[in-house]
Amino acid sequence: MKKISAGAAALILCLWISQGFSQQQRRYPVDPETRWAVGAKQKPAEELKGQLGAGADVMIIDVRSPASFQRETIPGAINIPFAQLGEELKKLPKGKMLVFT
Repeated sequence: MKKISAGAAALILCLWISQGFSQQQRRYPVDPETRWAVGAKQKPAEELKGQLGAGADVMIIDVRSPASFQRETIPGAINIPFAQLGEELKKLPKGKMLVFT
């Protein structure tokens, strides 16, 4: 539970940091109201925990540095540092719900 809460906090932090880069040209459509990628939704940690427990087809992507990932992360998450995310997204399997922390 503590790790999922930390993951949710990391997601919020990543979204906040990405707003600082909003003046750069984006390679994906952005909702002008939320400034998130179109289709992105915030999910409460308890809801995600329930979906994971029910066997949902979910891929958790930790976008922090490899050193931070090694210290603590959500079990089953993979590490793709934020700076490499754009290129690595092309390699991810289709049809899975992607959760970014």
